[in-house]
Amino acid sequence: MAEKAAGGVQRGGADMDRTHTTENAVMETVRSCAREILAPAMVEFVKWILRSAGERNIRRVYFLARDGWPMYRAARILSRAVEPAVDCRYLCCSRYALRIPCFSLMEKQEIADQICVGGVDVTLQKLLKRGGLDDGEVRRAAEELGRETELDRILPYREIDRLRESLMEGELFWSYVYRHAGEAYGPASAWIIQEGLLEPVRYAVADSGWTGSMQLTLNRLLDSMSYRGKLEGFYYGLYHIPEKADPRDYHVYYFGPEGRIKRKVYFSNCLFESVFSQPEGMCIGYERTEEGVAPLREEVRPGNGAILDCVTREVEEQAGAEKESLPERLLDWHIQEPGDAQRRLARLMARPTRKEAEVFGGMAFSDDVLDGGETLAAPLSEEQIRENRFLARGLSMSGLRREPVHESAWMEGSILLCGRHVGRHLWHNRLYKYALYYRKQMRERKKR
Repeated sequence: MAEKAAGGVQRGGADMDRTHTTENAVMETVRSCAREILAPAMVEFVKWILRSAGERNIRRVYFLARDGWPMYRAARILSRAVEPAVDCRYLCCSRYALRIPCFSLMEKQEIADQICVGGVDVTLQKLLKRGGLDDGEVRRAAEELGRETELDRILPYREIDRLRESLMEGELFWSYVYRHAGEAYGPASAWIIQEGLLEPVRYAVADSGWTGSMQLTLNRLLDSMSYRGKLEGFYYGLYHIPEKADPRDYHVYYFGPEGRIKRKVYFSNCLFESVFSQPEGMCIGYERTEEGVAPLREEVRPGNGAILDCVTREVEEQAGAEKESLPERLLDWHIQEPGDAQRRLARLMARPTRKEAEVFGGMAFSDDVLDGGETLAAPLSEEQIRENRFLARGLSMSGLRREPVHESAWMEGSILLCGRHVGRHLWHNRLYKYALYYRKQMRERKKR
């Protein structure tokens, strides 16, 4: 018995050693990518933000949580003792935290349009929670719709569109939406005042981007509070600008709604916001406290903290190194067109190594307005990867295919993790993305 016990201890020690070695290898990959790829790309973007702010006489920049955290940390270093001065601040918010109070200012149809949109593995439960409903309210609203047994079923795109009509007829659902919106508006307005967004200073927001909806929502809340200033935004990239927004108020660094299709094809917005983030829970609203107003947060995403801390440290070090050679006057900064740093980032996103796919693909990620339990690179079979090819996706979005497609937030990572016919599947994935972005560009042009 003693010999068996001793052997058990030895095996346990070996397992611990292997685990420690694996963790060290993971973090070495993260440090290497952060130092050589992620940090240089991020610092170039932040330099562009600050230079653009100086050109437009903007004196304050709010970096929006949580993607804005590494941007903010770099900006604090780069903006020291610059002329003109730019006040860099971090604004704790989220699409959800701003959208729920904004629903109190909107008609049902507009709210339904924001709730009933596609994404990765969208279910009825996710859609209903986008309206601010808690678990019990979700169940009761689903019962009213006659769908109480379908809460966790993944919905095809066409069914999401049809669900909009059903929601418009549900009285219980709308009673919940407007009650939560009314309760959220007061604390959110107080938070906006507390953070200085009504002060007589010209400011802008900065974020990763993609659709520009945060700026539009924040602007709507500001309008309801009689703010008469102009709100502008700086973004890494935008696939779309809201229809009711003025495009002149949206400034892009890497790509905008029109053009730059190759950049979009070789880019992964989901990987970008996974590695550039704050290791804190998502802001889901605000509450009044004795000291003022404080953000309410969800629980922290499991497993991401060490990676995010490492990336942010490397971003800060890169910013510190570049700060030493920058002129004091912002307008004297020479901002290059996205070059080597962005090409290295494109390589990581579109053609990762197996190790990079394992390390970053395993990060916790949610494509929705609330955090979920998904991973960035979903573990897909080769057959499920084939479902994401151009023809199969077209059949799904047109409604000719009834079953939903198994998607991944970072398909390139999933292809590497699958490991079968990698080059062929990456080629088909690029083909689908080229078709997708050409189609979106045509839509943008028709709007004009």
